[in-house]
Amino acid sequence: MAGLTDIPLPPELGPEAECVIVLWYKEPGEAFREGETLVEVQTGKVAYEVAAPFSGTLSEIRVGRGETAVTGQTIATAVREPAIV
Repeated sequence: MAGLTDIPLPPELGPEAECVIVLWYKEPGEAFREGETLVEVQTGKVAYEVAAPFSGTLSEIRVGRGETAVTGQTIATAVREPAIV
């Protein structure tokens, strides 16, 4: 059984940037592919689409819609899809 992997708010949004979660594109239990838009966040007056860093299945959303997170903070967890060798 694969373990859970954290999905952090990416550092590309700025060092210690505060972001508000605008919209989750996936719900817990739904699969996603690496590079697919997972969540939309807003920092200041700019909205960003955050892509999934790997393929897997969303397990838990830790920062919900309308809540604030900072870059590097875990916003969700997922079960990572096994790599095909």
